[in-house]
Amino acid sequence: MKKYSRLFKILSIFTFLIAFGGISSANQSGLKIPDQVTGDLAYDHVYYLSEVIGARTAGSAEEEYTADYILEQLEGMGYAVEVQEFEYERRGTIYSSQNIIAIKPGKIDQTVIIGAHYDSVSERSCDDGNILTGAGDNASGVAVMLEAAEVLKDYKTHGKIIFVAFGAEEVGLKGSIYYAEQMTEKDIENTVAMINLDSVGVGDHFNVYAGIDNPGWARDLALKIGQRMGHDLRTSPGEPSCEFLEWGEAGDWSDHVAFRHLDIPIAYFEMMNWEIEPCAGEETEEYGWVMHTCMDNLSMVSHEKLEMTAEVVAALAFQISKTKLPKSDKGKVAKGNKFISIQKRY
Repeated sequence: MKKYSRLFKILSIFTFLIAFGGISSANQSGLKIPDQVTGDLAYDHVYYLSEVIGARTAGSAEEEYTADYILEQLEGMGYAVEVQEFEYERRGTIYSSQNIIAIKPGKIDQTVIIGAHYDSVSERSCDDGNILTGAGDNASGVAVMLEAAEVLKDYKTHGKIIFVAFGAEEVGLKGSIYYAEQMTEKDIENTVAMINLDSVGVGDHFNVYAGIDNPGWARDLALKIGQRMGHDLRTSPGEPSCEFLEWGEAGDWSDHVAFRHLDIPIAYFEMMNWEIEPCAGEETEEYGWVMHTCMDNLSMVSHEKLEMTAEVVAALAFQISKTKLPKSDKGKVAKGNKFISIQKRY
């Protein structure tokens, strides 16, 4: 009976948003969000992060420079910004990193988190002259988050929006796990959705997913918003041959994982081609995998992909935050790696 009660709650939330979240002609309706998003800001951020700073390996000076840059950008928009420092151990060595957190206050404690990791794998060069700078993975995600933050700053919302730039994702999702560990039971209860942005500037197709065994209404609302905007927004196919993924789900390989273990609904945006590999995806038909290769640089990033992602993400966050949603039960805080099984994608 509890299972069906929970399902009813989730369906009620989705129906409530569609029925009462319609766009009016008022200035605060959100109607102008797609027009305000140009992708120019996002592209400029990708340029700076990948071409000026370059690869941003976890625990490095470049990762710290990037954290400072994100902090300055968010403070420049007028947000109150917190630096959440943490340490982690890797191969017997202790490293330091930080999450950068900006809060858009609301009238109520209902919260949407928009997150993206800002570190990358280490720089590498290839004989063809390409140099990995982490432009797609994941300067693009941070850049879209920053453009969405710029667009949303002057909108009034009932709920709170928290923007989080996670450190040390590439070495085991350290930043997002630490953030989730610090959430109180009340924080978890109040968080109605987590929007994850990872590798949204490179890849064949525009996708959004929920997590494994995760409520899917945030993903479904994103799909509907994308459709209304005229975007070809897709999700994972979930073919029967896939051992662990069902339709609309993503595996445990990005910063959404710690939040889906808290039973927080996920909307995870990514550019990917699931037609090539229906159980894990592959970025492009022409080049194969771009992330973690020498091809991951500014030359591969699409301005159009940044723009369409920022449009849907800003509209999704606004749509959820302007509506007071019914509360649903949440799980307990995940403690470190105890409840986190990180999957390798390829």
